Amino acid sequence: MSEINIIDASAILAYLQQEKGQETVEAALDAHLSLMTTVNYCEVLSKLCEKGMPPGEAQAAVNDIGVILVDFDPDLAFRAAAMRPRTSHIGASLGDRACLALAQKTADNGDHPILFTAEHLWLKLKWPFKIVAIRASRGVS
Repeated sequence: MSEINIIDASAILAYLQQEKGQETVEAALDAHLSLMTTVNYCEVLSKLCEKGMPPGEAQAAVNDIGVILVDFDPDLAFRAAAMRPRTSHIGASLGDRACLALAQKTADNGDHPILFTAEHLWLKLKWPFKIVAIRASRGVS
């Protein structure tokens, strides 16, 4: 069993844009293997392009971080869909559920995922993995 970081789009964006919580994300990226779904990758690229960064630069910026991309395959799609009823009251988007599904799958495989996000509402639910809210004063569940 190994410790694996799951990085949400919000955490990657905080890191790249040097926002509050970026130092927590930087330490996580330096400490352990870090994974992100391709849905969250798309979300990050979209936000960077929306803010005026050329697509190629956005892609290079994310790729340079060294996070490993995990395909949003049928298993992750099923897991994310199954989470919808449980997470709708906290406003979890498809991207949110993709990230949570990857953490769930990683935990089910016997590893110890730590999910890094700026979404403090995720702390309201019980998960079989640790969540670090990078901007919360009490950031761990």
